[in-house]
Amino acid sequence: MNRLASALLMLVLSAGALLCARDAHAQFLFSTPSAQAGLLNQPVPATLLAQLEQASQRGLGFVHAQPPTLQSINGPLRGRPPVLLYVGADYCPYCAAQRWGLVLTLARFGTLSGLRYMLSSAHDVFPNTATFSLAQARLSSRVLHLAAYETADREEKPLMKLPPQAQAVFQQFDVPPHVQYAYGIPFVYLDGRFLMTQLMISPANLAGLNWQQIAAQLDDPHSTLFAAIMPRVNLLTAAICSLNGGVPAHVCNAPGVHAAAAILAHLPASATPQGG
Repeated sequence: MNRLASALLMLVLSAGALLCARDAHAQFLFSTPSAQAGLLNQPVPATLLAQLEQASQRGLGFVHAQPPTLQSINGPLRGRPPVLLYVGADYCPYCAAQRWGLVLTLARFGTLSGLRYMLSSAHDVFPNTATFSLAQARLSSRVLHLAAYETADREEKPLMKLPPQAQAVFQQFDVPPHVQYAYGIPFVYLDGRFLMTQLMISPANLAGLNWQQIAAQLDDPHSTLFAAIMPRVNLLTAAICSLNGGVPAHVCNAPGVHAAAAILAHLPASATPQGG
């Protein structure tokens, strides 16, 4: 083999090694830590749920105003008790963040079961955001009904199909001018009266944290995560209380919820009110 051929061969081999190295680096960047991967879709233990319930109760006394995350609307899908409709997907990092606030809120109105460990996609922004799937979630409550749908799994494969009434609400209200982008998720709609237009917490706030670390920060009144999410949890709580007759009383009359209730009267209204 002459020197030119040898040089070309070395160049090809070097390029191949570089591509393999880059591919291995990419796989590392977009991988899921094995310790977390082993928990995916496993039931959330009672100890973690108890800590979140305790965090939720601590938040009831947190009085601090933030820009409203809700919009006042006039739409269908009203019930007795009021219905909270959630539409998301397991892979979605923004849904991953939103579920923490939803779990804290729902824990105030009943017993939440069926939560499963979940991580957002490893290939999206804010990869591997620790969260829960609501695909099998159930809320045992006389004062609030949960209708939760995860439309795709972590690999973006179809998971749950919206029933016709929920699909109609989603198509009617998850479009401008109600929201900035059409058919984005997460979608949170409360009994035809309120639409959530902002996240209760950003996935950026959860980056690099596992489930236990997030729960511990939510349970710490001195943490920045607690201070960021609890006013928005209290606002959603106040909205639910305004629709279900103010029960349970210890929740609806709590200082943080009472302060948030004053914001409800000043919420921005839907740009195009809908009948229903």
